[in-house]
Amino acid sequence: MTKTILNSLAAVHLAGVAGTAIAMALATGASAQQTSTTTIQNDAADILVTGQRIGGISLDTPSTAGTRLGLTALETPASVAVLSGDMIRDFGYQTIADATSRAPGISSVPFPGTGNNALSTRGFYGVNSITQTYDGMQLYNAGGVITFPFDPWNVERVEILYGPASVLYGAGAIGGAVNVVSKKPDTQNSRMQSQFSLGSWNSVRVAADVTGPLSDRIAYRANVSYNRSDGWMDRGRSRSFAASAALRFQLTDTLSLSIVDDYGDNRPTTYEGTPLVNGAIDERFRRQNYNAADARIRFEENRARVNVEWTPSDSFSFRSDAYAIHQYREYFETYTYAYVPAAGLLPERVRRTQYRDIVGYQHQFGDHGFATLKSGLGRGVDNALVVGFDINHNRYDRRDNGSFPGSSTVPAFGFNPGSYADGTGIAYLRPQYIAQVDQLGFFAQDRVTFGETLSLVAGVRWDQYRMKRTSQPASPSDPAPNTVSGAGWNVGIVYNPVPTISLYAQYATANDPVTSLASISASQILFDLSPGRQFEVGAKGSHAHGALEWTLAAYRIVKKDLLVPVLGNLSLTEQVGQQSSKGIEASVAVRPVKAWTIVANGAILNAKFDDFFASVGGVRTSLAGLQPQFVPEEMANVRSTIDLTPALQLRGEWQYVGRRFTDNSNTFPLPAYDVTAVGARWLVAPQLKLDLRVDNVFDTTYAVSSYAGNGTQVILGAPRSVTGTLSVAF
Repeated sequence: MTKTILNSLAAVHLAGVAGTAIAMALATGASAQQTSTTTIQNDAADILVTGQRIGGISLDTPSTAGTRLGLTALETPASVAVLSGDMIRDFGYQTIADATSRAPGISSVPFPGTGNNALSTRGFYGVNSITQTYDGMQLYNAGGVITFPFDPWNVERVEILYGPASVLYGAGAIGGAVNVVSKKPDTQNSRMQSQFSLGSWNSVRVAADVTGPLSDRIAYRANVSYNRSDGWMDRGRSRSFAASAALRFQLTDTLSLSIVDDYGDNRPTTYEGTPLVNGAIDERFRRQNYNAADARIRFEENRARVNVEWTPSDSFSFRSDAYAIHQYREYFETYTYAYVPAAGLLPERVRRTQYRDIVGYQHQFGDHGFATLKSGLGRGVDNALVVGFDINHNRYDRRDNGSFPGSSTVPAFGFNPGSYADGTGIAYLRPQYIAQVDQLGFFAQDRVTFGETLSLVAGVRWDQYRMKRTSQPASPSDPAPNTVSGAGWNVGIVYNPVPTISLYAQYATANDPVTSLASISASQILFDLSPGRQFEVGAKGSHAHGALEWTLAAYRIVKKDLLVPVLGNLSLTEQVGQQSSKGIEASVAVRPVKAWTIVANGAILNAKFDDFFASVGGVRTSLAGLQPQFVPEEMANVRSTIDLTPALQLRGEWQYVGRRFTDNSNTFPLPAYDVTAVGARWLVAPQLKLDLRVDNVFDTTYAVSSYAGNGTQVILGAPRSVTGTLSVAF
């Protein structure tokens, strides 16, 4: 890994060093459940034991979710949520998408084609409308695929900004933004934590984390995690490995330098879905895996960065994050299936189509920096100003492709899955294209406070993207490079009738790309960005020293210039049309008694196409009034913990996701579902914790996603499972 760090940092330097279930769903804002930390003195070190309570990382704690101004949720004129890393690990969420889908108004849409990490919120779906970043680093996704980080073990918290987030992140954030914040070196205390888990289907997890000061000026952090499982379906093997290392140097009292490297290798299950029988899920097929025996999927990623923070005074600071991201992905499989009923002497069968053999290499170098200036304007008026920049060079290098129209048929049960070669006689990998994106962006945010009750927050951003796509080998028909630009801005007002209650309103604009900029097709490279706008009003409150917290928001988002087929020539597209959504989100967290915590959130929305045409069965068809794909219009979560004794804690959670459609024409629905999980924690000693968790308690069969619009298969959620975990801290 050291060699990787040095190579990556050198590249960065050359590039230019310059994130009434109990109370119906109330949202926008902070997950009020946080981690309480009990420090128990030990001869060797302080031992940290985590539990759940209300407070802390919530409405009154600064975050980077909504601004670079370091505002709390109460100070931010927008919907924000924060999920603590300890809560994520204590509730046993296996992925960042699992955890994020427990925040208000967010649902997960997992399938391997997008790295099992796509999200839906506020009427929009996918990483081209909901930006996902890691410590503020934004990968220019190719093909809508975002996979990193692979494991929540190294996560300090997850920050979510709802609605247009282009002022922070540029194009691709009309629905919102999710920033994963990693654990940082502890400059004060040395400690080590480790975890070992065993679960259903021979699932194993081993993880360790160590941090502390090396001297008065140097601190470190290193962590590693390994996961493997046989999977709940046939031939469902998966494994992942993640490692991170960080060094922080306090060069002077005002200047610090951090060097960080994060690596992950994820080989998920090759399960791609279950065939539907007469349009419905058949329990007999629940655990079948119809992919080829030699199928494989792999995502590998390395992120290296250098962070510089300079704070010469209380009124001025500067931060720069220069980074290099290297990603490798591979698909080798057949991934669409259709049920074939028994006929004569032939048994029930499954027809497999869509064979793909894809290898992609992606490299991105960039720098994100900003300066903060605080000043007093007199007579109780204060001002905070942030001015920053983003510069990126992204190259989707060697997109080798082999997607073929082959097919094969196997018996529905007791079959030999065969090999990839059975379905197609066409040669495997062949080079397809190289795509390049160069981005330059500038942004500014400002907050003016008038005493203790009123503040104005505004931001503006401008970005330019230069895209180039070259066939392999190069072709005279390759499109010329194209440059597009987009501007976004927002303005909001916050009124505090009392210090612990905020009333706010905000207007924001944003831009989405028509598809992934890093892998844009030759036919779409000339299209402009799609503009959008949102108006939001809301309220937030914290009472009884955090024993009751709540948020409520209402919004309307409109997005224009969608891609639609040209009348008279459906092979061509143009940018016209509009889609919109409006909704209410809410969250509430309450501690009825000291040992009992309840957190509930939910959302109700109306998402639709207002003016949109698509090719349906070869006919240009209006989809006005229909629901965008993978967008549920109702979502809710409830979770609770109760400490029966100081050493014994019980917890439970319930999640509900409303009906979705796999296609924009609303032909193939995914039914609503709800699942329940329970768990118990026993604090054996300050250094030792035992945990037992049961997921999907009632063994519900439910569909979480589907390959868009095929109507022949769904991807199912996991059956009931049991996991035991041993955690040790030193």
